[in-house]
Amino acid sequence: MNYIRSHTNEPIHMDDVAAQIDRSTSYVTKMFKSELGINPGAYINRCKLEEAKSLLTYTEKSLSEISNYLCYSSQAHFQTAFKKQYGMTPMQYRDKTRQM
Repeated sequence: MNYIRSHTNEPIHMDDVAAQIDRSTSYVTKMFKSELGINPGAYINRCKLEEAKSLLTYTEKSLSEISNYLCYSSQAHFQTAFKKQYGMTPMQYRDKTRQM
């Protein structure tokens, strides 16, 4: 989990995560499911989106810059994932946090 949180700005593959703790990919996947109740891909996405919230709040980076930084395949994919997770677009979130 620490490896994933500290590498949100890189493409993360389960092989990389497993290698960090010297375990098999299937072991890591099974542990994620049993400990967190979600698959590793969902956890990776959650960490990337949490980082996106921070970038939207504390930087002036554009959506394109944020989606590229977090290694999303496209800005549209980033926006869709963000809205699905938080129920608002990244720009709506930025506007909301700026008003506080």
